[in-house]
Amino acid sequence: MAELDGDSWARCDRGHLHWGRFGAVGLLPYSGPGGGPGGGSGGVRVLLVRRNEWGQHGGTWGPPGGARDSDEPPMAAALREAAEECGLPPGGVNIGGVLRDDHGGWSYQTFVAAADALFPVYAASSEITDAAWVDVGEVASLPLHPGFGEHWPVLSEALVPVTIIVDVANVMGSRADGWWRDRAAAALRLHDQLTPFAERGVAGLPAALALPPLDRWFPDVVLVVEGAARGAAFDSPGHLRVVSAPGSGDDAIVGEARALPGRRLVVTADRELRRRCESAGASVTGPRWLLGLL
Repeated sequence: MAELDGDSWARCDRGHLHWGRFGAVGLLPYSGPGGGPGGGSGGVRVLLVRRNEWGQHGGTWGPPGGARDSDEPPMAAALREAAEECGLPPGGVNIGGVLRDDHGGWSYQTFVAAADALFPVYAASSEITDAAWVDVGEVASLPLHPGFGEHWPVLSEALVPVTIIVDVANVMGSRADGWWRDRAAAALRLHDQLTPFAERGVAGLPAALALPPLDRWFPDVVLVVEGAARGAAFDSPGHLRVVSAPGSGDDAIVGEARALPGRRLVVTADRELRRRCESAGASVTGPRWLLGLL
């Protein structure tokens, strides 16, 4: 890796001077009651750091972050910066989305990430003087970094986990590809198609979820399989999880829709299942939306 080759100044197309030769990144972890069913920001805290006085915009608060190196993926850079600046533990957060502030020739990407708990934080770098979990209701009252302050209204609405729950039997049935000859193999094909989808995320989600327009969301994807499809050998890394329904697949889907935190989107064309999922507080869309993204 070309370590630290991004640590220099760059001028964007607007004529502004920015730190980060190849752009910069930040990580905005959040945790709290707002992650419960239905979402909402009440009681949520976000992890912010205060920049030292000698740096650019010294004394202001914002997410931990900094310059990324030339061959460093932005998401990896954001996690590294948070570990270096305030002690983010390995595996401490789950990336849920990213907002890109593009200045032309230079950009800052803020990754929103859910934390299971308020892990201990501290000023681990000379670049910052403090690190703290801050209640979302108090963020606007702080002296914020100008770039973060400009985008806080959008970011504050993105502090919620998002899950796509897939009715595998229904989605398979929407395609005339011979799925009925081997349901387990058809389920595995759909699983393999959704694995890269879960990792790369999606640029837009249905309006029914009432989410802000991030540049990309990285929702968790839950595949619910039933009957013969349970015999497939699933290997599900990262944002993808398979639930094998012991009985009714519909019952398992409704159970997931009711229990999971945040915003839930069920993919099915079954009208009765739609009614049950909406009663459980989830949004519903048809298979065409999902298949159109693969």
